[in-house]
Amino acid sequence: MHAGFDWLCRGSSVSLAAWAGSLPLVLWYFHLVTPISLFANLVVVPIAFFVIAIALLSLLSAPLSPWLTVIFNNANWALATLVIGVVHLFAQIPGGHFYVEQPHWPEKLVAKITVLDLGAGAAVHLQTEGANWLFDCGNDRSYERVVREYLHWAGVNRLSGLLLTHGDALHLGGTAQLLDDFPRVRVLDNPTPDRSTIHRRLQRLFQEREIKPAALAAGNSFRLSREVTAQVLFPPRSFSSPVADDQAYVIRVLVGPAASILFMSDAGIKTEQALLARHSDLRSDVVIKGQHHSGESGSEAFLDAASPRLIIASSRDFPDHERISDTWAGELQNRGIKLFRQDETGAVTLRFHHNSWEAQGYVTGETFCSANQ
Repeated sequence: MHAGFDWLCRGSSVSLAAWAGSLPLVLWYFHLVTPISLFANLVVVPIAFFVIAIALLSLLSAPLSPWLTVIFNNANWALATLVIGVVHLFAQIPGGHFYVEQPHWPEKLVAKITVLDLGAGAAVHLQTEGANWLFDCGNDRSYERVVREYLHWAGVNRLSGLLLTHGDALHLGGTAQLLDDFPRVRVLDNPTPDRSTIHRRLQRLFQEREIKPAALAAGNSFRLSREVTAQVLFPPRSFSSPVADDQAYVIRVLVGPAASILFMSDAGIKTEQALLARHSDLRSDVVIKGQHHSGESGSEAFLDAASPRLIIASSRDFPDHERISDTWAGELQNRGIKLFRQDETGAVTLRFHHNSWEAQGYVTGETFCSANQ
């Protein structure tokens, strides 16, 4: 018992020293804290010792007995597989690892919104009072390479909700991976019938996992926190359209008394006309929008009704309809509306205080404040 206790203490002290020594680098590069590794090392390190010892025996026996080398190599493969299995097993333990946000000065914010740059796709992260919401999550590739890495960098260990605006694969294709990462997330799905095979496959996945998405329509609202409320402006219930972009959710988010944000997704002229015909309250400080497949959105009547101070719009060179036209950009300039086009600014971060807000582009570093004239 004394020998076993002595081995445990020595192993624990070495594990703790290795964990503490590597922690600053792991935090800086991966934004990750892994307390479970203190216990995993007690199992993995002894096995790793045998892996190294058998590898050495394999090298020594190679000139003398090739068949013995094969036995050693296969034994090493079995031990390496065991190590990987043990690591995966420890990684599944709840609370065994968590992500932390990159260090920064404390900010007293009502809400913080990050509009990621996914080209023709979309993913918007809303943080407010400890709640984390995601409006769309991009496709498989962009979720794996951008959205997931961003959520780790932001220290998000739990998502409060996921809103899927419409059946475009570039907006919801990464949902299956997201559900693996955040299995308890609340899902709000657009109930409008569409022809998207990705969307139908996703709805079958919801049934298999017994997930019951909330199906909201125009007139419904939901709270993101005590001071942040989201209103659904479009589509109305029982709405139908053969084009996915014309079915997209339009959400107006009210951030306390300070500001309002209009999320247009990929809505086009038809949606804007429907909103105006319904006399929807479109007044917003910020409009966040993608590009309709026709290339037509942001009409003069819509801009008059919304009267935004700032528009954050996705843009890419190909295909042509995904690019912001110089004519439209010039019209915004004439109206005194600031445009953050994401082919230039990259991701955009909005910070909302009680009486003001500001926007900053990630690539350019350009800042626009609500106090700007």
